[in-house]
Amino acid sequence: MRMGRFLGMLALGLLGSAGLCIADEMPAFWAKSMTNDPATNSYLARTSKPLPDHDAETMRIVTLVKVLGKECRGASVNKKALKAFMKSANYAGIKGKSYDNAVFLTQHSLKYFDYRMLAHLCAGSDYLFGPQGHLAAGLIKTGKGKPRTSYDPRNPYLRIQVGKS
Repeated sequence: MRMGRFLGMLALGLLGSAGLCIADEMPAFWAKSMTNDPATNSYLARTSKPLPDHDAETMRIVTLVKVLGKECRGASVNKKALKAFMKSANYAGIKGKSYDNAVFLTQHSLKYFDYRMLAHLCAGSDYLFGPQGHLAAGLIKTGKGKPRTSYDPRNPYLRIQVGKS
């Protein structure tokens, strides 16, 4: 009888803690590395490194700006600055084999884009695209540094669209 009661209480405790994790926006242990500093934010450091191909780097920047502007709480894309960046980087001129290579390299660099990466990039969006942005300055009006949606540990991966749309 005692063993049955103990197992029942243990099961309720585990279900309760799993429910709390689902209800939270994100795990608390992420907060330590969710900074605007690439020395502590490994996702920010990895994203700050340029891709070997100029067209792929341009495509990755445009893709990240659109994702972060849409998915980060309080953030928005500076459309005028993005349009100017795309024009100066000749985004419309990426065609044919160069386009295919750029899409491949961009998809590969964002291969495992999940909620954790999104949360860390939201926290570092000012470093990447803010007024003194490391990748491109002024493309995002930064917000609160957190994703708009809640964390779902059952489905952490996010689908992102790479390429011209």
